[in-house]
Amino acid sequence: MHLKEPSLEFGSAFRHVDIRFGIMDYGPFDLGREGAPTRIRLGIVGAADTVEGVAFWIEACRTGFVAKESRQPHLFPPFPGTNNEETFRCEFVTSHELQRVLPPREIARLAAIPGQREMTRAVVEVISEEIGVLSERTLRPDVVLVALPVEIIERTYNARDIPVGDGDETEAGDDLDFRGMLKANCMKLRLPIQLLWPTTFDPTYKIPRKLKENSERRTQDPATIAWNLLTAIYYKAGGLPWRLVRDARQLRTSYVGLSFYRSVDGEHLHTSTAQMFDERGEGLILRGGRMVESDEDRKPHLSAEDAYALLRESLKVFRAQHGQYPARVVLHKTSRFDQNELDGFHKAIDERDIDFADFVWVQKSMTRLYRMGAYPPLRGTLLQFEKDQALLYTRGSVDFFQTYPGMYVPRPLMLRCQVLGQPLRHIAEETLALTKMNWNNTQFDNGLPITIAAARQVGEVLKYIGEGQEIAPKYSFYM
Repeated sequence: MHLKEPSLEFGSAFRHVDIRFGIMDYGPFDLGREGAPTRIRLGIVGAADTVEGVAFWIEACRTGFVAKESRQPHLFPPFPGTNNEETFRCEFVTSHELQRVLPPREIARLAAIPGQREMTRAVVEVISEEIGVLSERTLRPDVVLVALPVEIIERTYNARDIPVGDGDETEAGDDLDFRGMLKANCMKLRLPIQLLWPTTFDPTYKIPRKLKENSERRTQDPATIAWNLLTAIYYKAGGLPWRLVRDARQLRTSYVGLSFYRSVDGEHLHTSTAQMFDERGEGLILRGGRMVESDEDRKPHLSAEDAYALLRESLKVFRAQHGQYPARVVLHKTSRFDQNELDGFHKAIDERDIDFADFVWVQKSMTRLYRMGAYPPLRGTLLQFEKDQALLYTRGSVDFFQTYPGMYVPRPLMLRCQVLGQPLRHIAEETLALTKMNWNNTQFDNGLPITIAAARQVGEVLKYIGEGQEIAPKYSFYM
């Protein structure tokens, strides 16, 4: 069975399957709506050459970038520019007052600090202070771009992520994760940040390949870089580039993704949660309790009390946004729900008289399908085994692109519905649609639904925030 590619909604309620063409043709979803950005002020922190390079790049984005030469024009469209008549219909501006330059001596001092952890902490402290200065300016930036110099990149990005559990979760190793720590440290400033490498604006910069073996920064063309980066910035500045298409006949649904992360001291596992509202496309963040070892499988799970408290709080947030509770709740998790979790989640749902719920265990599968020819199965290919279990290709060959855009053989997702309130095909269709809700990039064939992807990113930041410390509720501070 093949599921149709989900459409997204853009300006004036127009629809398109592709993010870039939808924004080019119709503008962002919130175009003309109250609160939509029309002028985004960008702060920049970095070395003299990286600050200057980013400022020039922002200026170059005004006129845009030509399409990459390719046999698949839909895969590599041009970036038309950022004047008020193109793309986001919004200006992206910076100025000397919004920029902070790290002196060469300070960069050399930081790069010379022995020890990964000590050096990472020092860099985070220095950059946070510079962002703090910008946050206190009368003309406050909407988003701060952290333009890292190569010397800092070489020291801060040596930390590796290692698998934990069944391989679908990650935890940081002995070294501190620079990105997560910086975002956590800046959260109190309530100022979203975007990290940049100098290869963003100048591909001639040489960065040791071992640092980012899987990075796409080296292969992306200027137009694609502009699309991805400016889309993320627009969202972080409070804009809404697109949203899911909602059928008025469908139940009002709250989508919640659960993941877990290990505390910095390595002693405890905690829950991170991302709640996705299909009404607005906004991602709101909650923090759950500690994970405990289950008697069923000797793996970490939530207690019944923590599961109840987590979903109860999530439903409160939904009601605060919409004035009523959802008619349906969908929970996504990358490991099975044990009985304690099921009991706790059901208690929260029953308490609010919610009639429909779907608890979906989502994992990458080693099972692969094949089709005739040189290309892998189509994105949207669905193979149903039981009424509650199916294999879904969220990555694969794409008709709109007329090719398979990936570099490796795609792995499908195994969907196991431990609680099933809707037909499995409906579950698969909305899972496929939720893979298109990642505002960090504009190529729509992401492998994981945003519920799971966001919950993981949230955990990478929350681990550096004390349990009693207030957290930012919006996803834009974690992405």
